[in-house]
Amino acid sequence: MNQRVANTLKCDVLIVGGGMAGLVCALRLPRNLDVVLISKSKLPSGSTYLAQGGLAAPITPGDSVEIHLKDTIEAGGGLVDREVARTIISQGPELVEALRGWGANLEGSKDQTGGIEGGHSVHRILHYRDRTGKMLSEILLEVCGNRSNIRVIEEAFAINLITASREAPVLLERGGDRCLGAYVLLDGRVDTFLSRETVLATGGAGKVYRYTSNQDEATGDGIAMACRAGLPLRNMEFFQFHPTCLFHPEKRNFLITEALRGEGARLLNLNGERFMREYDSEWMELAPRDVVARAIDAEMKRHGHDHVLLDATHLEKSYLEEHFPEVTEGVRSVGILPWKDPIPVVPAAHYCVGGVSADPDGATEMRGLRAIGETSCTGFHGANRLGSNSLLEAGVMGMLCAASVASDLPLEITHQVRDWYFGRAEPLSENVLVDHAWASMRSVMWDYVGIVRTDKRLYRAHRLLDVIWQEVEEDYWALLPTVELLELRNLCTVSRMIVRSALLRRESRGLHYNLDCIRTLPPPRDTLVRS
Repeated sequence: MNQRVANTLKCDVLIVGGGMAGLVCALRLPRNLDVVLISKSKLPSGSTYLAQGGLAAPITPGDSVEIHLKDTIEAGGGLVDREVARTIISQGPELVEALRGWGANLEGSKDQTGGIEGGHSVHRILHYRDRTGKMLSEILLEVCGNRSNIRVIEEAFAINLITASREAPVLLERGGDRCLGAYVLLDGRVDTFLSRETVLATGGAGKVYRYTSNQDEATGDGIAMACRAGLPLRNMEFFQFHPTCLFHPEKRNFLITEALRGEGARLLNLNGERFMREYDSEWMELAPRDVVARAIDAEMKRHGHDHVLLDATHLEKSYLEEHFPEVTEGVRSVGILPWKDPIPVVPAAHYCVGGVSADPDGATEMRGLRAIGETSCTGFHGANRLGSNSLLEAGVMGMLCAASVASDLPLEITHQVRDWYFGRAEPLSENVLVDHAWASMRSVMWDYVGIVRTDKRLYRAHRLLDVIWQEVEEDYWALLPTVELLELRNLCTVSRMIVRSALLRRESRGLHYNLDCIRTLPPPRDTLVRS
């Protein structure tokens, strides 16, 4: 770690994160603005890249903004902000056109019929086979690379936000703080990135749980940075578990797309019984994700099994290979032939519904700081995300954020901001310190803050996570920064906010299901927590 030589980089807009939200935002910003997009990993990657299902938008025959809105509200457990949802859904057609203009053509977006997933009443899922996210990520990244005003910097880890209150009090604005950029770990040093506007688009925090469909970089970095800067987090207790992740020791975070159930795949327990009729006789396998995940969880506990089966054997080999190549190749790699064998599946942490409290254009309560995509919480998803609404939200928020930034950009930073100070920090000498804390935290979250919760489990998790967090904070201040330590610190922050939020919600609603507070209480309300 080079503690002496640090660089200062200035730009108009700093975007932290290279998923769909960040890439769309970069591409929609005016070309006269100097845009820097940083990613802690090599691109393309992240949750957008993994997205198999597709993008929900009201453009297929028989659909409308009102029908899509109705489905979103019904799935959202009474907490959907109707005006926010209407704003985002109504922008769906424009997003699809923008994607087409960049070369990303989605199936079902013209005269074809889109796909269908749980909670959707009509066929509206636009996709590219079952590799939608991969296609979108690659095309958007390529277009960004061809823009002279956009610099993409990979393997750059944003550590903390730079705020006026801490680094340049002279820049404090009346009525609130201002974000000035971020300290970034890059090439073995910590550089100072100064920007007129900073956009957090770092995705979710699935790695807070032992089992997740997310890639390893889903460590809640943007959420944690905003929390440490004093911003409120909203509805962090709502964490969506995808009902069907592959249950196999060699492929622990492989998602089996919900679109497969849309094509008639059935859920069976290990006795061969189709159990969803006992939990939702109307929607069956196409019930909202929280219902299906709880049903699988209950079925596993009832029979003492560690997984259930997803039976798609009614579909022919040629159909599966053509329409679901990602799933087919993935399960075949571990010896499962989906046209012959039911696929073993288990719920896994999938989507962080809560996040940094923000408006549809990403605006937060801090001047110069915006949060978009999964990093944010606008009220669009309510208490439970409707499948394929996430890519819609990410893309639309990217567009709205870019438009808003262009019309309301803060003044340039002319005052001096100090470089990162290492003090007496020393290199990490024992990886076991990080590894043990990481494993302990994820085990606590999985065992006590999972699909079904109780007060006893939540209070125990609260106590245990406080101990882990204190130890990690001690290490953070004593050791030189590494990606592993920084990710662990962020996950500890996010996990504690999830538990605090869960303890504040004295009811069961949407994705938060507490056996000690089983009823849903009026009126619907959001949960807000600060560090």
